Amino acid sequence: MTAFTWTREPQRISKTMMGGRWVIVVALALLLSLQQQQAHAAKEPFRRDPGHPQWHHNSFQDHRDTVRKMTHELLHSRAQVPFPIALEVNVVLVGFLNDGGYRFHLDHDKLHHHMKSSYPSHRPSCMETGEMLDIEFDMSYNVIPVGPTELLAVEDELKHKLVETGLCRESEFGREVPCFEVEATAMEPTFDRLYNYLFGLPADASADNDPNKAFPTAIFILNLDKARMDPKNGTSETSSFGSITELTPDEFQKQEAGYVYRYRYNGGAASQVWLSHGRYAVIDISAGPCSYGRLETEEGSVGHRTVPRLQHLLVPKRRPVVNPTVVENVFCGQISGTIVSALEHIIAPDVRFETVDVSSRLLVPIIVLRNHLHYNILQPGSNHSIDVDEIRHQVKTMLQPGQEVMVVAGIHSLHDHERLAMAVAKAMRGMSTHDTREDGRFHAKTLTFLDGAVLREEMRHSADVLAAGLLEVADPELSARYFRRRQPQHNWEQPPTEPEQNVVKSSQPKYPYGKKSAQEKNAKRTGRDRKPSDSTAPPVAKSHGTRVIPVFVLSLDGVDPQLLMEGENLMWVSHDAVFVLQHPGDPITLRLVLYAPSC
Repeated sequence: MTAFTWTREPQRISKTMMGGRWVIVVALALLLSLQQQQAHAAKEPFRRDPGHPQWHHNSFQDHRDTVRKMTHELLHSRAQVPFPIALEVNVVLVGFLNDGGYRFHLDHDKLHHHMKSSYPSHRPSCMETGEMLDIEFDMSYNVIPVGPTELLAVEDELKHKLVETGLCRESEFGREVPCFEVEATAMEPTFDRLYNYLFGLPADASADNDPNKAFPTAIFILNLDKARMDPKNGTSETSSFGSITELTPDEFQKQEAGYVYRYRYNGGAASQVWLSHGRYAVIDISAGPCSYGRLETEEGSVGHRTVPRLQHLLVPKRRPVVNPTVVENVFCGQISGTIVSALEHIIAPDVRFETVDVSSRLLVPIIVLRNHLHYNILQPGSNHSIDVDEIRHQVKTMLQPGQEVMVVAGIHSLHDHERLAMAVAKAMRGMSTHDTREDGRFHAKTLTFLDGAVLREEMRHSADVLAAGLLEVADPELSARYFRRRQPQHNWEQPPTEPEQNVVKSSQPKYPYGKKSAQEKNAKRTGRDRKPSDSTAPPVAKSHGTRVIPVFVLSLDGVDPQLLMEGENLMWVSHDAVFVLQHPGDPITLRLVLYAPSC
């Protein structure tokens, strides 16, 4: 019995040890598979795992309790106290964690502190009057750094979208290098995924589907590695995640990779910044440089140094390399200025007109005024035709809820309207300019243009009458809804009638000595016995809730072939009228410069 027990115990122990080993092996296998899944998940871009930080509108919650107080101060304070509005801007840094171009690192906390201290608020103004509005934006900034996984995904997508177009200069006076272009609309799906990934939105979330929902506003700042995106290099580093290493001195000097790439949005001008269809803008400091704008002034134009570049700070040509700490501070100030410019022109821009549209009916009469009979601008089939149906479709997309619109068109001859012809002649202006010839000399010439403000002032009394006539011809029933016939309110507004013939020619005047009663004297003071004047009110008036925005199309022949509207444009816009110039001349070359690649 003892021997039997002694011989069976080692077998039981060995089986127990074998079972424990299998458990350990299975646990190790599960642990390795879990680590592989985690590593694979870490390599997968735009992936939100459980526990990922959730974005929320914290600035709006801070202002919720002070809205009532600020509204009371705005309405009852004698001082001009603007109404504060919370505006949250998310600055997304891509490639600034020692993983992008030049392996540059930008402290996002330092950028946030600099933006908050230097630009805490913004108060827009009205461009028409030049006065500030009664609102003030209280700026709140969120600086969000993006990791290398999403950076490599953006670089890989951009690399496959590059198309070579020719040669261009890499700087103002640099050498010519290959130039590549990428269609920005083709990159929008990638940035949409990055946008939804950062802010926790579903894949189909869009401001077009839900315009009343508060979607976050973002500005993407890209610092891409051009050496990794070099089209001549066929390999991709997206699959080799984690291999981003420090640059050698030779690689640091070759970060520009000997080529230039630019964006074009729907075939527009070449640029290194672009605005998407969503709620974000993209600023790529690695792209470009690009030049676009007016020749005689730098205001509103884009030059080679408009957008900051790390090449100018880290690899200067005519001075020694500065301290990296100083470079970070200087670049922080430069990129802050670029962000502020985007805020002032894109996110919270100045308003063109300070108006509030409370109308329920909108009438857009297209009034064509011409001085020739060569062609009919409303008849389709020619190069000068107007597509009224397309205009009507575009106007309907801009209507407010519950608002109806009516678009009518008609042609009038300037020879039949003396005052309108005089208004066009009165609005003619001349301006002397100096252009540079090929030999370097200045050439003085006179440019003729139409002053839109004069046209608006002269034609504002005729817009309602012409619009009422066009609408009555198009739809008489709607004419009664949009306009009402004006009834004279005083006796002196009545049209002149034929003088009555006295039957008794020898009748004596009622007051032979010039005496009048007190009632007739008072009537004379109040103007009741005035004679009809030529400057009477128009016979029609807009009904309540109707807004008329006339579009005057000046189809002129026999004028200066270089004739333009004010501001070197073929259109002039105000808050209550639109003027469009059309003449059968050759295409007019504007004084703009666009640096295009040479093929």
